[in-house]
This record gives sequence, structure tokens and C-alpha cells, in this order.
Amino acid sequence: MSRHILLTLGAALTVLACAGCSGDTKPHGEAALKGACEGVFDTKMITEARKSDSFDDLHVADGPRSHASAVKTMLDEDHAAYACIVDDKDSPKSDSGALSIKFIPGLGPLFSPGETQSYGGYKSSKLGNGMQAIIEPESASVYFQCDSKDRMRPLSVTATFYSDFSLSPEARFQTLFRSSLKVTKILKCENEIKFPDPATMKYLPLKKN
Repeated sequence: MSRHILLTLGAALTVLACAGCSGDTKPHGEAALKGACEGVFDTKMITEARKSDSFDDLHVADGPRSHASAVKTMLDEDHAAYACIVDDKDSPKSDSGALSIKFIPGLGPLFSPGETQSYGGYKSSKLGNGMQAIIEPESASVYFQCDSKDRMRPLSVTATFYSDFSLSPEARFQTLFRSSLKVTKILKCENEIKFPDPATMKYLPLKKN
């Protein structure tokens, strides 16, 4: 057998052996969510998300995101940052993905402290100690302030969990509170910040038309 034929056969075998080597080897679906965002997605949330047709396409978006990097961006750049983005096959590279958690520093409260009602498509909740929460059709947000000896003034933080999936308020807030708790620990907040059990949250009554 000629040297040329041997080289050709060798190259062909290499190609066959590595078929799919350049494919997407990221975890998808349940495996992706269990490993995403430093473990903030719990069993209840994953079970609810599983009902979506695009569940098996979920995968962690490219990029070095974490709660620590989000805190660093907030403190060093006074700028919003994502702690986590999970994409599906329909997620444009430029958006916030199918699921994401974003932290924004320096904003005011979600609603007036004297507010007594919820409006339109969102429900408001007062969590105590100046903390507030709002749930909307595709997002859940929480507002809190963090006192630390490392800063002269309290740092206000707004955290939002965006979801293209139909998730219950309990599943969304559980995810958001677990993520926010990680941020409060990294920020070394010295004031009392206790997030409630989402199942026991009370919402301001909806304004009647």
C-alpha cells in the first residue's frame, strides 16, 4: 500500500474519531440549571421550568459571570451587572437570555414607602426593614440596602430575576432571594437582611378599577 493511501486513510479515521468534537458539549436542561448561577436554582424551580418546550435547550451563556464579579462591577464601576445568564436556542446573543439575574446599584425604592396598593400587571410586597419586592409577568425584583464599615453610605441594591418561562411567584422569588443572599454576604452587609419564605409573602391589594 502506498504512503499516499496510508496518509489518506489515517486522515479519514481521525475525522471519524473526532466527529462532533467541535459540537456543543455544554450541559443542557436540568444539568445546566443545577450547575448554573452557583446553585441558586432549586428543585421546585427546575420542576416548573421543565414544563417548557425549550427546557432541554437551556445552557449557561458564555462569559465569566458570578455573584462575586457582579459585586465587583457594582462597587468598582457603579454599574449594573448580571450574576447569571441562561440561554435557550432562541436567545439572541445580545439579550438577557431565557433566564437571568441582574444586580443594579444606586437605585431608589421599587415603589413609594407609603404605597398601599398594587397596580396593573404587577404585585408589590413590603418585606420589612425598608426592603421591597415586586413581581411582574416576566420578572421578580427585590430592593434592599446594605450597610458596611467599608462604605461611608448604605449601598442600595435592586436585584431582578428575568424569566421567559412560566414560573410561579414562589419559584421566582426563591431563586432571587437565594441569589441576593449570596450578594449580601460578599458585600459584607452588617445590617439585618432577611428574605422571607416566598410562600408566606403578603402583597398589597390590587387597585380596583
